[in-house]
Amino acid sequence: MYLGSESTLVRRPVNTAVVQGSAVTFECVSDVNNSVIYWYNRLCVKDNVATQCKNTDGIYTGYRLVGKYRTSQRFNVTEVDNATHVTRNVNINSTQLSDAGSYLCVENVGAEIRQMSSTQLIVLGKKTLSSQSSHDRVVVS
Repeated sequence: MYLGSESTLVRRPVNTAVVQGSAVTFECVSDVNNSVIYWYNRLCVKDNVATQCKNTDGIYTGYRLVGKYRTSQRFNVTEVDNATHVTRNVNINSTQLSDAGSYLCVENVGAEIRQMSSTQLIVLGKKTLSSQSSHDRVVVS
């Protein structure tokens, strides 16, 4: 939390592990109705300084998906605005191994960053069993 901040992220993303192909949702909810929530991927989290991240490096600019996330059918953002809260949840349908990594939710009020919260996504490969001989074998795809 930054000094002078009166806002609170009342829901933050949590570390999650999923099996490849599963869906996942990362929550980010502010209790300030005029806040703008941005989402960044692992490239920006690496330095943990959101001010060095460019909107084009991220996932969501506060109003729309950007870059490869904008054209992907697997990513979308649930947007809810009401008198007391702003919600921007990132949803990933049918996760892929390449989705694994860090994600960062950043709350801005005006031009000031108020709070940040990061999370880790672990994507596990699928296991399938096949019986080609008397012994089952595990194939990781």
